[in-house]
Amino acid sequence: MRSEGGTTLLDLAPAPGGLVEGAPDPTPGPAPNPTRDPAPSPTQGSWLTAKPRTGLLGALGIALALLAGVIGVMNLKMGIAVVAGLALVLVVLLRPFVGALVLAGLVPIVSGFAPGLPVPYFRLSEALIGAVGITLLVSARRQDAAPWGTLDWLLLAYGAAWAFFGTFDALALHEHMTLSDWGTVFGQLQFFLVYRGIRLGLRSEAERRIALRVVLGASAPVAVLAILQQLHAPGITSMLNKLTGTTATADATVSLLRAGSLFVNWASLAGYLFPLLLVMGALWLGGLTWGRRTRVLAVVALASIGLALTAELSAISCLLICIPLLGAMYGQGRRILRILGIGLLVGAVVVGPFLATRLNEELSRSAGSSRSAGVPQTLQFRMHIWKGQYIPAIEGAPLTGYGVILPSSVAWPYPESQYIACLIDGGVPLLVVFCGLMWGMLDQTRRWSRSRDPFQAALGRALFLTVAAVVAMDLIWPYLSNAGLPQVLWALFAIATPRRATTHGGPAEAVSVSAPPRPALVVGGTGS
Repeated sequence: MRSEGGTTLLDLAPAPGGLVEGAPDPTPGPAPNPTRDPAPSPTQGSWLTAKPRTGLLGALGIALALLAGVIGVMNLKMGIAVVAGLALVLVVLLRPFVGALVLAGLVPIVSGFAPGLPVPYFRLSEALIGAVGITLLVSARRQDAAPWGTLDWLLLAYGAAWAFFGTFDALALHEHMTLSDWGTVFGQLQFFLVYRGIRLGLRSEAERRIALRVVLGASAPVAVLAILQQLHAPGITSMLNKLTGTTATADATVSLLRAGSLFVNWASLAGYLFPLLLVMGALWLGGLTWGRRTRVLAVVALASIGLALTAELSAISCLLICIPLLGAMYGQGRRILRILGIGLLVGAVVVGPFLATRLNEELSRSAGSSRSAGVPQTLQFRMHIWKGQYIPAIEGAPLTGYGVILPSSVAWPYPESQYIACLIDGGVPLLVVFCGLMWGMLDQTRRWSRSRDPFQAALGRALFLTVAAVVAMDLIWPYLSNAGLPQVLWALFAIATPRRATTHGGPAEAVSVSAPPRPALVVGGTGS
């Protein structure tokens, strides 16, 4: 199906000869090229359909039905959640690709939902990660297993270290932990499940590209909600407050209401949109399309406006620095600067007054204030609590930290920095593991950025700049241990990690950089 202006998000690119890939060929022709990587059939690579398992599945189904019935009698909502979870697990067993799409496209945008909504006692994102991620890990057959790399081990070590120090401190300090506290202790392992689960669920190059389109397209409704929230559309603010469990956007004492959309605060929304905008820019500069031009521009515009409405200066500043650097990587630095200049002029008209209020709020000095000129208010506040509360506490337990329960000397419950959070939770050893993970991410993306495949190179360059920026952004907010950024970032890393072989045993599909100047490459299929 073709339309003017390009390929739609739902179109399949035509295969050579004008036929839609996967459609029957009415005329005899040569044997299919074994290096091509068509999207697999719904049952291909499925553990559940590999061989008959009637007895096992029947017994398991009866046992789970009884369990769901017992739980439903005690708690109706929990019973419904269990039934829905079992149905999702069955779908993932039938087609692992669906599980990968859930982890990549749905989990990041619901990671800001409040606990207990709609699954009692759990966050929706964590319930999805547990049900889908673990199913993908335990059901993958040997021939479908994704190879372990350095980044896999580093991410697992990071999550395990966070869990180890949290458990050790809870026992050593005799802390009284709630179920929510234990969820925080083991919470960093969810990123490993997201990354590894998506890698196992995406079993072809075509599926990698489809998953990327889903991730990028999912940002549009999130940005639309942020815009409607800022415009005070009827019912939007109250709905978002119920979903996220926050009342910040309803606080009449706040001088500047910043958009958070489906996330509990604006920093999480900014963290979610930041890497997606860089990926969109890299795909465009690399000559890769992922939808009809008008729709692509609409998604980019919505995401840009959504990021601006967060007024998160760290993310906005890093994006304005990274976009020209991305252009320089493609030899289009001057062109990008001209386009960026035009975009800034348009942005000044659309969101200029909003950002001006934010800048004035950050840099203005009240009467009698001792803050140095030019030092933002929020940075001054962070430095005050770090120096007065967190650093003295860290000096008291530099090798173990305190776990998730803060010491009594810390009155402000938010560390406001990823590095401070590591030190307070697990001391210097946890910080070392985290820095090792960041090094592994930079090293991996640097190698991807040198790939001869334009798709691989685009993701590598965008993710390299994202991680480099996050190293700085983490100084003033724990972006990589909260909702928003880590879920979508690890989804992008999983999509960017190529499989060494297709499900047919052939080499992974690659596209040479010697393509024509304006290649019609489509993210998700073969260009026409």
